[in-house]
Amino acid sequence: MHTQDAAANLALLGWISTGLLLLVAVLCIAAARGAIAPNSFVGLRLPALTRDEETWRAGHAAGQMPAIVAFTIALVFSFLGLMSSVAYWGAIAAFAGGLTWIVIRATRAANAA
Repeated sequence: MHTQDAAANLALLGWISTGLLLLVAVLCIAAARGAIAPNSFVGLRLPALTRDEETWRAGHAAGQMPAIVAFTIALVFSFLGLMSSVAYWGAIAAFAGGLTWIVIRATRAANAA
């Protein structure tokens, strides 16, 4: 019973990681297009991005590609996890690595804008 609980928790964490990456990708796309203006609630809450409209859009535009790639990788690993629960670790790793990549790219783009 304990093994099943651990596998179920790992699966849940893998799918949550995948879903959060999808949310970040959608937010990056929307903010880059101007559908989400700079605000205190929604979007990448990085100091470099919140200076003005230009840095907000530039940072989110730069974060789009890493977010989509990380989401795609996490989705593949999550589906593989349906066959072998160890694959969910790939989705979790894609989440951690993807967020790091997104923050670095977005901050660099905002600082260059």
